[in-house]
Amino acid sequence: MEDEIALLDERRRLGIRERLKLDGLPGWVHGVGLGGTLLVTLVLIGVFVAYKDVNVWENFKPAKEFIEPQYQETIHEHSVFRTRMNTWSNMGFVLVGFYLVGLAIHDARKKYSLLRGYVAHTPAQTFIFGIAGIYLGLGSGFFHASLSHIGQQCDVGGMYATMIVLAGICVGSFMPHVPRAKEKPAINTWPVIVAISVAASIYFFIYKWDYSFTKVSRPLTLLMIAFAIISLIQPRKSLQIGWFIAAIVTIITGAYIRQLDIEGTFSSPDAICQGHSVWHLMSALYFVFLYAYFRSEERGK
Repeated sequence: MEDEIALLDERRRLGIRERLKLDGLPGWVHGVGLGGTLLVTLVLIGVFVAYKDVNVWENFKPAKEFIEPQYQETIHEHSVFRTRMNTWSNMGFVLVGFYLVGLAIHDARKKYSLLRGYVAHTPAQTFIFGIAGIYLGLGSGFFHASLSHIGQQCDVGGMYATMIVLAGICVGSFMPHVPRAKEKPAINTWPVIVAISVAASIYFFIYKWDYSFTKVSRPLTLLMIAFAIISLIQPRKSLQIGWFIAAIVTIITGAYIRQLDIEGTFSSPDAICQGHSVWHLMSALYFVFLYAYFRSEERGK
């Protein structure tokens, strides 16, 4: 144990990659991240080329966004991608999701101890976060391509899933196990957290229309911020606060650009760079930074 503590102290003096447990990352992890994203991209390109001028959504119940557009981008009513940049920009979530899936498999093989941090120690948490990211990217892409009622349900369901899973990581980092009576091993909390996260994500997809997004997202956001701050002051834990600051700056900047788009002052309707598409990319980066913050955790004895 003392040798491992000394090794951890040495690692804390090393670079970011070592601290994030990304040093010596095998090539197949990049293959999962880039390959999965490329596969989805090629499928979507094929769909777009085949149905560019076909109104495949004609019989779908339209979302309010189709009837009363909120964002600036031009709506191509008779196309499979009714809003194009707002659709393609969701590939940022898909890319992050596939990379996290690959990283989860890598962590499972490495079998990091809890001293290296809760996230690296529990690859199941990273795995479902990656699946949630892919779900959000495809769900939001479906919504912006179709501007349909069911598309909006998938979009918001994906947002709930990513926030729920990340909130579960926050809770697990604070309480990785429950102690038991003397001479009995502590009970890990991550299986329960993973099960609740998956169940809650399914629930909020099915009953999305019964809840206001703000009433669900606000408590989850406050929970994440609270536990992120608590992690800083917990004894025998060390995290890199820079990642947390970067996450907050990123999401505030993204929200500002999104608001400019709603007001119609960010770009022209046919511009390649749309305010809401920037919001998608910055939201994906926000999740990356928050994940990196918790992955940077190192624990003392």
